[in-house]
Amino acid sequence: MELEFRINNKENNMALETNLSGFDITEVRENEAGFNYYGFSKADGSWKVLREKTDGTEYRYAVGRADFETAFASRATLTYKAANHLPRV
Repeated sequence: MELEFRINNKENNMALETNLSGFDITEVRENEAGFNYYGFSKADGSWKVLREKTDGTEYRYAVGRADFETAFASRATLTYKAANHLPRV
């Protein structure tokens, strides 16, 4: 199964590509309580979950260094931050 990730705004696409460089999309869940969730991971175990408001007005990230499966399962309760406030992973 190939997962697809698209944002319909060119400016947001460029920022997302920069923040997600080197990560592979792993999981997608759409329209959960007003949000879409996109899970990304690397071979070294680090991960990012992108939370998008379903109206496309806000994008926030949660990041970690291990256990993507558990993190994505609890995606609604992760701590999300704007891209410019994230630690490097």
